[in-house]
Amino acid sequence: MLITLRQWPRRRRPNTTGSRTVPPPVVSDSQWNLIKDLFANPSPSPEGGRPRADSRACLEGVLWVLRTGAQWKELPERYPSYST
Repeated sequence: MLITLRQWPRRRRPNTTGSRTVPPPVVSDSQWNLIKDLFANPSPSPEGGRPRADSRACLEGVLWVLRTGAQWKELPERYPSYST
């Protein structure tokens, strides 16, 4: 009998923050002020479209993935969508 990983139910990583409150940002205000100009901040399009996600929140999400080693789709809801 051949057993593959597809037969096992997928387990999600537990929330290891230990708190339901939003943790403090990884990037401090002084650090953000130094790098915020490196991120694009175009004006909204007159044709409309999806609203832009906050650049700082996106950076925090990237740092969370790098720090935890989790997959993008496991990104907590406090960060913008992983497809952003």
